[in-house]
Amino acid sequence: MRTRSPEPGTGRPERPRVRRGFTLIEIMMVLAILGILVGIGLPAVISTVRRGPMRQAVADLEEGFLKARMLAILTGQPAELLIRASDGTLQVQAVSEAPADPATGPGLAAASLEPPPPDVVDDPDKPRPEPLPSFSATLDPSVAFKRLDVSLRDMMDEPQAAVRFYPNGTCDAFAATLVSDAGGERNVSLEITTGRARVEVIR
Repeated sequence: MRTRSPEPGTGRPERPRVRRGFTLIEIMMVLAILGILVGIGLPAVISTVRRGPMRQAVADLEEGFLKARMLAILTGQPAELLIRASDGTLQVQAVSEAPADPATGPGLAAASLEPPPPDVVDDPDKPRPEPLPSFSATLDPSVAFKRLDVSLRDMMDEPQAAVRFYPNGTCDAFAATLVSDAGGERNVSLEITTGRARVEVIR
């Protein structure tokens, strides 16, 4: 039977190396550090989650403004973003010149966004028209309007407010304040010459 010969200069056989694992103290230190990091980062995560509805509400308003402006430019007719402060619903609709009514006088009427019916003989080489921009949304129940002014008129008690955009890119004066249950507050306004939204963070 052959045995392992000793290493030169040691006089005894080499022992196999044993891998040393983590001790209980090292594991507990790592867990303590992780607990501290989670404790520091958790309030920021909770704050971000709680402020989500406010950011979404502002984004919905900005998208509604953009879609109404695009619709007015593409159709050559005014378009409106309808806002109901009572339930936070938003909707974009086209507006066309209505014929004069002897009883009510000239006015504006909502135009249908549905594309016209196809011709009886449809030309396959004819390019199809692009669909017109449409938009509707409802703000989160935790977000509400504190102030809603259109053309310097308070619209909080009205059934709905109509912010009108025109084919030349201009729009009605608009200013609103949104508040949330989490304590957030934002001022949203429009530049009447460009129709672009401006958002101011109050808290």
